[in-house]
Amino acid sequence: MSKPFKLSVVLHGHSLDVRSVAVTSKNAIISGSRDRTAKLWLPNEINTGYNAVTTYKDQKNFVASVLYLEPTNEFPSGLVVTGGNDHLILIYQMHEPFTSFTLKEHSNTVCALTKGLEPNTFLSSSWDCTAKLWSLTLLPNSVRTFTGHTAAIWSVIQLKNGNVVTGCADKTIGVFSKDGFRINTIQGHTDCVRSLVELPDANCFLSASNDATIKVWDYNGSNLDTYYGHTNYIYCVARNECGGKNCFVSSDEDRTVRYWKDGVNTETFKLPAQSVWTVACLPNGDIVTGSSDSLVRVFTQDENRVASEDALRVFNEEVAALTQQSTQEIGGYKVSDLPGKEALYEPGKKAGEMKMVREPQGVVAYTWVDEGENSHWEKVGDVLGGVNPNAGDKTTYEGKSYDFVFTVDVEDGKPPLKLPYNKGDDPYVAAHNFLEKNILPAAYLDQVVNFILKNSADPNQNQHVDPNYVDPFTGASRYTPSGSGSSAGNSGMNLDPFTGASSYSTLLGSHPKRECGTVQYLPQKEYRTFDAGDISVVMRKLGEFNSKAGDAAVSGEALERIAHVCDSGAAGQNVDVLINLLKWNDDIVFPALDVLRMAIKSPENCISIFTKDDGFIMSKLKFYTSSECKSPNSMLVAFRVLCNMFLHPISEGLIFKNRLELLENITGLSQVNKNIEIAVTTFLLNLSVLSTKERDEFGMVLLANVLPDVILSLNDCEAQFRGLIAVGTLILHMDTKKIITDKIKENGNFTVKLKDWSTNGGTDAETKRKNCTNQVLLHF
Repeated sequence: MSKPFKLSVVLHGHSLDVRSVAVTSKNAIISGSRDRTAKLWLPNEINTGYNAVTTYKDQKNFVASVLYLEPTNEFPSGLVVTGGNDHLILIYQMHEPFTSFTLKEHSNTVCALTKGLEPNTFLSSSWDCTAKLWSLTLLPNSVRTFTGHTAAIWSVIQLKNGNVVTGCADKTIGVFSKDGFRINTIQGHTDCVRSLVELPDANCFLSASNDATIKVWDYNGSNLDTYYGHTNYIYCVARNECGGKNCFVSSDEDRTVRYWKDGVNTETFKLPAQSVWTVACLPNGDIVTGSSDSLVRVFTQDENRVASEDALRVFNEEVAALTQQSTQEIGGYKVSDLPGKEALYEPGKKAGEMKMVREPQGVVAYTWVDEGENSHWEKVGDVLGGVNPNAGDKTTYEGKSYDFVFTVDVEDGKPPLKLPYNKGDDPYVAAHNFLEKNILPAAYLDQVVNFILKNSADPNQNQHVDPNYVDPFTGASRYTPSGSGSSAGNSGMNLDPFTGASSYSTLLGSHPKRECGTVQYLPQKEYRTFDAGDISVVMRKLGEFNSKAGDAAVSGEALERIAHVCDSGAAGQNVDVLINLLKWNDDIVFPALDVLRMAIKSPENCISIFTKDDGFIMSKLKFYTSSECKSPNSMLVAFRVLCNMFLHPISEGLIFKNRLELLENITGLSQVNKNIEIAVTTFLLNLSVLSTKERDEFGMVLLANVLPDVILSLNDCEAQFRGLIAVGTLILHMDTKKIITDKIKENGNFTVKLKDWSTNGGTDAETKRKNCTNQVLLHF
């Protein structure tokens, strides 16, 4: 009887989910992650460990698939291939972090890469419903494209007979000749087909599905067997050649890896991560996994490669802790019934809505921050101390037992604070004790109470509130929130009880002099965009202006087609009509620009629009954002289009390429209205984020020259505020901090204005500007 698999090593290096792993003939590992990088790990030849020797980071969005191509005469070290959410396939020399080839034929995420049958060939599949066969000798063009599916192709392999097999989200398996002709469509799964692998010695191949089954097929498409055992989505299957001709492993959404031999699930082990996205097998028989906790793990049957006793103990404790969640309760909810982090993709229904989310490390509380187009779920803190109803467990904190011990991050770089609470306690007393102990302002009392009420989920809470309670700091009686509303004085906003953040709370950063209760605005890490809007209003305006367009007018049928251009993927068939509308005079073109602004929020539309116009749209945008444009409406919408272009790699690249001309346009503007000022400074803020992200020193110095003069010309507080965030984003980029700071100091008028704003805080807008100004001045 074979020995059980045990943990060998845990590889730390990625910061987000590891979505794909591949292996080499020399037991090296390649991993791809949602953190936009892939890594090469080599055995250190000293112990069981691995060293991350190369990081590949040219992908503009998350890495969805990785592949290793063994050495050839032309590439003696072998090649690393990555496929990304940016629709690109990148090919690297094994030990070089920079791309050697970039392949652009796919139009959506490249989710699978596998070796081809012939030397120097490989296959790719994508969410664009196609698979492709590539030859290294014919790059950058593919050899064949395989079409016919109606949804994302999650997996592709080439069988030893030359046929290509695809597994698709349309629940079918396609079989193609190597020339691209569809031979067969195999049906049998009842949900997405996620992974395929061939067992060539057994003359069959396997398919794994979201329906929790693994099916065995002969090369003609006949179902030979179905394997059961998984209880949730199966994400990956991989052959284990070391174990025998019918040996393979599989991984799933229930943090499980299963080992199969001759159709029997001979071993099952769990990981301390919710999703085991990918699995592969090394030539020595070890199993490699990539999971949602950002880690790569290796498991072995060889006692010489087993991890230390301490490492095994920690691993087993982590698995046990996650397993316990199946019976654990928090606030009357079973942890296993709570949604995963995917629940945060759905917007909240109102400001202050609270949501508990099950994450690998435990349960986390989030609150919905309503900021219009920038609304988001914001982490409040970890919810600990769940009760196991079968064991009567409580959490011990400072020698006492509590039903709940909330963990809250007050400030970046500082340890989180603990907020203990028992059901039946007065929440105001608990909140007051918490504030007093941690020397936090009494103004946060109601907000902390509100948090306790929502997260403890005690329906009888009000029975425990002492009606004679007097705030020891103010002498005032309390305000008790009702339902899910927010505390008095918040104007309906659910402020973070410790930072005071409401709007712009996604502008992250830290500084050692930060005071509790002050929003930290710097630096900005995310782009700001303008929301979709109402297409029906735009269509009425288009119809009105079409009659004034003269020879540039379009047909009624064309206008009807434009009504659907904002639908995801619909722009491709209507780009020509949109281009014709953009030829209108600048005094009537703004509704057409508004259509463009809305359409490019969809990545599919963005690709269609900016790959088929031969530069026409970009040239128009540069015109409408210059002093030559005489229509304030058109200028306003054009700048909003530019802001939305930062959302996707293809249009973001156009902004980067044209950044010098766009900045020159801005410096030539004068006497624009409030709305244009806000749009212009939003664009400058986004450009600052892009420049720091790309480590573009030239762009950062350009912005440092432009921003002070632009900000001085502004009249609107909100616009000035956004401009200041752009300045702070540049200053806090450590690689160029001194260069940027010195450049900004050269503008004496700007530094004088900053000192003036640093004390001027009358209105809410002025106060926000003052606080941000003071944060900027800390770095001068």
